[in-house]
Amino acid sequence: MESNKINSNNSESDYLIGQRSITHKGFKSRFDLLRDKKNQNKQSRPFLYLGFIIILIIVIIPVYSFYSTYIKPPTEIALRVNDKEYTRGDVVDYIRFNQRITEDLGSQFEIGTSLFDALQTLQDNEIAYQLAPRYGITVESTEVDEHIENMLGYFFEKTMNIDQEEQKNFEESKRQFLNKIGLSEEIYRDFIKKTIFKERLRTVVAETIPRVQSQVHIYQITLRNPDDNLIRKINRDLDAGKPITDITSLYSEDPNIKRNNGEVGWFPYGVVTDLDYLFFGLDSNGDRILPVRELSPIQYDQEDQSYILYIVEEVSEAREISNSNLESLIDRALVIFLNKERKKIAAEGDLYMDLNDKIYGWVNKQVQLSSLLPTPNITEGDNNMISADQIR
Repeated sequence: MESNKINSNNSESDYLIGQRSITHKGFKSRFDLLRDKKNQNKQSRPFLYLGFIIILIIVIIPVYSFYSTYIKPPTEIALRVNDKEYTRGDVVDYIRFNQRITEDLGSQFEIGTSLFDALQTLQDNEIAYQLAPRYGITVESTEVDEHIENMLGYFFEKTMNIDQEEQKNFEESKRQFLNKIGLSEEIYRDFIKKTIFKERLRTVVAETIPRVQSQVHIYQITLRNPDDNLIRKINRDLDAGKPITDITSLYSEDPNIKRNNGEVGWFPYGVVTDLDYLFFGLDSNGDRILPVRELSPIQYDQEDQSYILYIVEEVSEAREISNSNLESLIDRALVIFLNKERKKIAAEGDLYMDLNDKIYGWVNKQVQLSSLLPTPNITEGDNNMISADQIR
């Protein structure tokens, strides 16, 4: 009996020992502890995820900000003519090119309309380049070389051997110039080449301008404070047949006008476009709106804050155009020609120009950063902004 009791006590002791081997303080088994630890891990997991997300955001925000500020803007499309695209970076390069030339001449670069001018010029040059095959226009690489040489002040004779030292000086001048404007030679040559294509297209357009046209001989009287009595005096002198030069010299209050006896010059239609209706227009009866030797309605000059009276002294139905007027007519004809081609491309191809406050502000900032001279600050939404409607 005692033996059995001892064995029983031993078995109970062994059980307690075994139980203690799989228990812990608080009488939890190892399995309970593992389960509790697993539950704790589950509970802390959302906090780990949240911490990871916060760290990710902290990293992503500055990276995205850097990308959106410095990487993305220069690569965004600013201009497209059919399959040729120009990025914002290309536009800034072109503006900087003109900026450097202006500042090298000691003048302050005006950024006011530089974005519109750059977009317009790049678009015009590209249209001219794409139209070149139609008109048989070509530009050789040597012509681009010559243009660059002349721009940098080198005038090499093509029929003679160029001195090696002179050539070395030219290459160094070109390298310094490209470094200054921040362009590769390839991009710079492309600008120059397409500029030459546009000049060649201008020559084609010039051939369509008649050299002999109807013209009017214009005089003007400039007044600061015109009144009815003064106007009546001028009209009486005109009706009396006094020489127009005497009348303009007597009444004009602008010394510069007096110096030329009031003569403005001979003009064909299309040179002074704001006044073409006055100088060449006809009324419903077919009579001239401004007859010969009569005063025009008063025109206010906002810039000079003065009042101008025009007089047509003579009309010639066939007179040879002066060189200055011819150049003005060619420029106008080229604008009209390119505008027609723009409409064709917009209707039949692909024409795109991005011009808004956002790109204007970004380009303005880039140009200011590279300016050698102080550049007037133009804020986004400035009143001098060119609207998209004005492009069309």
